Amino acid sequence: MKKSISLILTGLLVCSSALTLTACKEKSKNSAKAMNVSIFTIQQHQQPPADNKMYKWIKEKFGVTFSFDILVGDKDQKIGVLIASGDLPDLVEVDSPKFQDASCLIDIKDLVEEYAPNLKKHYASNWKKMLEIDGGHIYSLPNWGVYDGVDQNPNYNQSAFFIQKAVLKEFDYPEVKTIDQYFDLLEKYAQKYPTIEGMPTIPFNIITADWEAFDLWNPPNFLAGYPNDGNGHVDKVNGKYVYTDNFTDENAKRWFKLANHYYNRNLIDPASFTDTRDQYYAKIAQGRVLGMFIQGWQFQTEAENTLKTAGLYERTYVPLPIVFDETIKPHYRDISIANLQRGFGFTTKCGEEKAIAILKIMNEMMTEENQKIMRWGFENEDWQKDGSGRPFRTPEQRKQQEDVNWVLHNRAQLWADTAPKMEGSFSDGYACDMNQMPWEFQANAKPEDIEIWKAYDVPSYAALMDKNPPQNAGWYPLWQIAPLDGSDAALALSKVESIQRKLLPAMIMAKPEEFEGLWKAYVNDMNAAGIGTYVSFMQSALDNRVKKFGGLPGDN
Repeated sequence: MKKSISLILTGLLVCSSALTLTACKEKSKNSAKAMNVSIFTIQQHQQPPADNKMYKWIKEKFGVTFSFDILVGDKDQKIGVLIASGDLPDLVEVDSPKFQDASCLIDIKDLVEEYAPNLKKHYASNWKKMLEIDGGHIYSLPNWGVYDGVDQNPNYNQSAFFIQKAVLKEFDYPEVKTIDQYFDLLEKYAQKYPTIEGMPTIPFNIITADWEAFDLWNPPNFLAGYPNDGNGHVDKVNGKYVYTDNFTDENAKRWFKLANHYYNRNLIDPASFTDTRDQYYAKIAQGRVLGMFIQGWQFQTEAENTLKTAGLYERTYVPLPIVFDETIKPHYRDISIANLQRGFGFTTKCGEEKAIAILKIMNEMMTEENQKIMRWGFENEDWQKDGSGRPFRTPEQRKQQEDVNWVLHNRAQLWADTAPKMEGSFSDGYACDMNQMPWEFQANAKPEDIEIWKAYDVPSYAALMDKNPPQNAGWYPLWQIAPLDGSDAALALSKVESIQRKLLPAMIMAKPEEFEGLWKAYVNDMNAAGIGTYVSFMQSALDNRVKKFGGLPGDN
């Protein structure tokens, strides 16, 4: 009897009520019988350590663990190996149609509708386009851009010509609108400060490694005032929407001729065309790259946060909406759109039974209670409420969010970056991202930021790019459209990208008098590769989208 009572008392000390006892048993059950989900990801984060706080909570709460295969080397080569071998993980990060075209993904449309009502509700406003882009099926779950409530994001992480804050401050925050003004400023600063942190100053750097090489050929589109429609842009000509590629048009020639000029002024790092992605981002993290054309999400999470952790805030970056000349209105910032055909795809190796189990977990993760933990962290550890019930972070907690080592041990980045998530606002009106709450945004702002906003009369970097971005066109964005793998258009695009990787660096590094001849040869090679076939495919896709979703605002 005494032994029984002792055991009971011990149990009560661990779980102080019958309800808590049940919860404890459930946690123990989840942990003991945790399902492992294998994942291929292109996210360049480190493997989470065993003591990661968020992943431990996920295991206890949902009974699931993850095994991440993080991309190393060439993405397309890795995907080709996975497809050819048939040795697929349960989930793959989809950012192109390659897995789908190889019949490696299962259609999860009916499974979401039957087993994941929270997910279906989350995607309701985008469901029609999700079905349209996948031919009536659902092969992946968009990872970003699906908003609930109000988009409260004052930050900017899309395409821009980024520049170090120190450069703007050095010259008393000048107006920098055109590409020549931008490079002139980089040149003046580099001449004044030939080294930074004991290393040679790099005025401008370009990432050309692997799948991120799109930053090599994307600038002409934005410099000419077009939004991000991917490999081309759209004009209305005689009442018809016409697609033009960004690779061989006059805007492309104008940019690469300028790039050749800037290179010959020693403003573009020659190693841009040979550096690996690790070498490229290491230079940013060292604080010696003054400027680059890139999308913010590519470098802000790790390379820029490394600078913040080191206290080098003046070496972090400002986005600028740079154009060819002041007659052009920039169109970098857009109204947020769902990241279609991006996110997790469920493989045939995973199978329907396991896919249902994973979808049920995702579905449970999409409750507000769980999303607040996934997005904000743990109450009274990573944040707390003030006397009026408003969530906030202490200065120490805010600093943790910028510490790459703390994030590695406490946040579930490799999962969260690609999994479905709430963005915008929760039902209580608070932002899904705590950093976007006005008081947190202001508290996180460094003196360097406040000084810049005051100088340019804006409240945020998003407003610096465009205070009131125009409504998106119905077809937008066309980068969501890709030709079927193995089709004539896909083969043409593959050849086109190979030519770009080879000839564009050579064109930029050539002597100025060689440029015209190299450009002519480049265009001839692009035509021979079948760029016209790809353009015809995209024109057909544009026509189809305009028919289904409309054209420019006011034209519908």
